[in-house]
Amino acid sequence: MLIVWSLARGYFPAVIEGLATDTAIWLAIAGAIGLFASIIFHEFAHALVARRFDMPISGITLFLFGGVAHLRDEPPSARAEFLVAIAGPISSYILAAGFYLLLAVTSAGDGITPLAALFSYLTLINAVLATFNLLPAFPLDGGRVLRAAVWGWTGSLRRATQVSAALGRGLGVALMALGVINIVSGDFVGGLWIGLIGFFILTAAGSTAMQVELKQTLKDIRVRDIMNSQVIAVPADITVAELVDDYFYRHFHKAFPVVRGEQVLGSVRLKDVGQVPRENWGTTSVAEILSSGNGSHVVEPGALVWDALTLMKENNVSRLMVVERGDLKGMLTMRDLMHFLAVHRELSGGPGASEPELRQVAEDRA
Repeated sequence: MLIVWSLARGYFPAVIEGLATDTAIWLAIAGAIGLFASIIFHEFAHALVARRFDMPISGITLFLFGGVAHLRDEPPSARAEFLVAIAGPISSYILAAGFYLLLAVTSAGDGITPLAALFSYLTLINAVLATFNLLPAFPLDGGRVLRAAVWGWTGSLRRATQVSAALGRGLGVALMALGVINIVSGDFVGGLWIGLIGFFILTAAGSTAMQVELKQTLKDIRVRDIMNSQVIAVPADITVAELVDDYFYRHFHKAFPVVRGEQVLGSVRLKDVGQVPRENWGTTSVAEILSSGNGSHVVEPGALVWDALTLMKENNVSRLMVVERGDLKGMLTMRDLMHFLAVHRELSGGPGASEPELRQVAEDRA
C-alpha cells in the first residue's frame, strides 16, 4: 500500500501533468505489481545460478524494496559466491533495458502517455534496484561480491562475512541518518523510504553475520558433544496420576521420554495429560497417551547438531530424544544449544544466540 500511495500521489502526477486521480491509482497499482515482479525475477536469477552449484534455495523473502533468496548452505567457494551474487544485478539491468525498449515504442512525440510513464518507472526502478544492490555492503549483492573477494583473498568465509557485514551496518546507519535529514527538510516520503532501507540493511547485516557465525560454529559439532545424558525417563506402564505427581510436579519439565525397559516408546507432554479426563488419570497408563508423531523427535548421538537444529525447526519442538539402536542415550534441548554457544562465546569470542536466532538458522537450512 505504501508503494501504491507514493506512486499515485507523487511519481506519476509529477511525470504526467494533469493526470486524473483514477488513472494515477491504476498506474500506481500496475507499477507496484511490476516492481514486485521485477524483484522476483531478480531473486530467481540468484536461485538459478545457485542451483548450478548445488546450492538449493529454501525460500525467497520479499520486502518493500527488494528481496532475499535464502540459501540452505553457504556457497562452496568464493567463485560460486561471486557468480550467485552478481546474477541478480545483471538480471535487473536486463529488465531495465527491456522496459526501456517498451518505453521507446510507447512514447508519444509531443508528450508522455500513461503507458510510457509506467514503462519509464519500471526502467528506472530496475536500474536503481541493480545499482543499489551493487553497493559493497552485506547483505546486498555488492556486499556478497565483496565477501567473495575477501574470501578469495583471505581464505576465510568468517573473516569475509565480518568485513562485509561491518560495511553493511555502516551503510544502514548512514541511510537512516540521511532519511531523518530528508524528513526534517520536508521530504517526508523520500526520507521515509531511505530510513526504511537503512533500517533493513542495518538489521539484516547484523542478523546475517550472526547466522553465518552460528553456522560455522555448529557445523562440525555432534549431538553427543552437547546432549544431556542425565535423563529422567518415565516408565510406560505407570498411570497418568503417577506421572503428574511423581514427574511433572516434581521435576517441572514440560515433556518426558517414555521407556519400556531400555526401549524408547516416545515422549509424553503436559498437553497429552490435559486431553485425559481427570477421573481417568488413575486407570490410564502413560503408554496410552503418547503423542502421535513423536517418533520424529528422535536424533542419533552421532548426528550433526546442525541437522538436529533443522529437525527441531521442522517439528516445531525445542527438545529431541537422543536414541541409539532403540536405547535412550540422552536429550538435546534448545537450552543445551544456547548454553553451549554461551560457553563458546566466553572461551573464544564466538557468537551467543537467542532461541529465535537459532530457529532462523534452522529455517534457512530447512
